[in-house]
Amino acid sequence: MEYQQPVSPFDEVAEQVGLHNATQQGNLLASQGKAMQYQMEEQEKNLAEAQLDVEETLTKINHLLKQDTLRVNQNTGVLEWFELKDCKKRVLTDEGVDKIMQVIQSYINKETLLSNFDDKMIARRMLKFTLSLSALMFLKYEMYFRSPSQKECYEILTNRIEDKVEKRKMSSKLMGYDFDEVETKRKILEDMRGREEYELTKIKQEEVKINLREFEMIFTQLEALVEATHNRAWKGEERGSLRRHFNISEVIGGASQPQMQKRRFGGLFK
Repeated sequence: MEYQQPVSPFDEVAEQVGLHNATQQGNLLASQGKAMQYQMEEQEKNLAEAQLDVEETLTKINHLLKQDTLRVNQNTGVLEWFELKDCKKRVLTDEGVDKIMQVIQSYINKETLLSNFDDKMIARRMLKFTLSLSALMFLKYEMYFRSPSQKECYEILTNRIEDKVEKRKMSSKLMGYDFDEVETKRKILEDMRGREEYELTKIKQEEVKINLREFEMIFTQLEALVEATHNRAWKGEERGSLRRHFNISEVIGGASQPQMQKRRFGGLFK
């Protein structure tokens, strides 16, 4: 009969303590693993939201349409948007800005980013966008483009009269003639008699045409931003990049925790 060495009470207690510690260690590792998994899921969620967030682009477009200026704040040293103070320099009315923003939001959104467009589809959508927006703006230009008020037109006309007087004064000085500023101004106003309303209307039309020409550059910038959004959806590239990132995170997160637990438990029971 084989002899068996009796187990001492100390060995039994040590074994029970070891099993208890191992259980506690396993629970701790499981809790840490869940915490790490939750943290990774939150990071992935935040990354996806940041990648699909178009709010910054839309905010930039809104400032662009209002002709605000992006420059460094001298007090903080940070780039900030500064509102255009002189409303006379505005190209679009508030109604025009709102209408363009309504159209732009139909093209720059996360649904567009997660779409799957080929080259022909992008070209077709861009053509339709440019033609539709330009037609809308110019068919309703009286509503969407800012026109000067009667007071502004009067100020412009007054400045033009003063400019004519100044030019004749310089011409007379150059030729060595005597110059009577009051009489010269009286003659200019006399020549304009009966055409005051016509001149004011003409000035208003000229200022509107200037705003229409200014819109060409704004329209080009809008087209570039919409096209860039569509190019991100070329062949589903945007959602493909998100899927690849999630797969990589799952592989890294799924492999690291079991290996770490196996290594720690192996060392413990060994």
